[in-house]
Amino acid sequence: MSTKSKTSLDDGNDDVVHKTFSSTCRMPTAAKFLGYRPFPPVMNLYGNSSRGVIGALTTYKLCGADKNDFLYVVEVHHGFTPRGPLNFRPGFYLRNGTGTEAPILAAAGDEEREPLLMSTFSVKSLIMVPPPLDEDDVEFNLNPRDLVTEIMYAKTTSDGSVSFRFSVEVGPKMKIREQFEWRKARKGETNTQQNTRYILTRLPSSSSTSFSSPSPSSSSSSSSSSSSPSSLSSPAQEESDILADLTFRNAISVNHLFTLELKGAACSGVMGDRWTLMVVTTALRLYWLRVYGKTNKAIVGIGQKLRGK
Repeated sequence: MSTKSKTSLDDGNDDVVHKTFSSTCRMPTAAKFLGYRPFPPVMNLYGNSSRGVIGALTTYKLCGADKNDFLYVVEVHHGFTPRGPLNFRPGFYLRNGTGTEAPILAAAGDEEREPLLMSTFSVKSLIMVPPPLDEDDVEFNLNPRDLVTEIMYAKTTSDGSVSFRFSVEVGPKMKIREQFEWRKARKGETNTQQNTRYILTRLPSSSSTSFSSPSPSSSSSSSSSSSSPSSLSSPAQEESDILADLTFRNAISVNHLFTLELKGAACSGVMGDRWTLMVVTTALRLYWLRVYGKTNKAIVGIGQKLRGK
């Protein structure tokens, strides 16, 4: 589900350059591959009211279990200017620090700039993260200041829910590429009637899939996504396979927006730090989609019909 392109992290350059994986171009200065701080097992997203009205509208605070443990700032990109790798596409930037002047660590946004009505029914989201580093494959060792673009797909499920699927390399050496799915919990699986819960599971059909090429073709990605079995199993089995739990607060809440909790193998480190970054970035994207009504089952269903997905 990955595209064959990378995007420069230089958000001060309006001429965003897209290159193929075979390109030998390298940025002169390497940035950290991972964030300046590790992601804890429990994270919370808060509104940034401390920076005034403008700050509250343009930034969020990603914190640890404690609100005072400010980890990263999330900057909203409305797409009015081509600043950064998203260019004119609306979305957000996860900054590698607590200020908006920090380098971009990851990004997520719409697949393309479209009128609001059309973008509402888009079932694809761009997820931009640093590239995987492979000690045995020099050709694929892209500079960490570049972003690899992955696609997260929205779809309705046979049990009347909504899911969001993506692929990413896992493990310390990132040689295995697997599929994962955020699925909206059914009634009775949430803690309260006011909260909305998503659970992240690994799709069993993607296990042990060797990552032998930089990027699968779009056609193979589509067939893989469509042929993957639905994550329908017994509640006990689902609970044991959950890698992350994402709980959104009441829709009218403007302060505490969501809680993300890593579980099982996700807490042991075996999935890799880049995988954790992907989980955090997709969770932030789900918040954005939810704000704009794009997690609604009817909206996703219409989008699947309109976009042929």
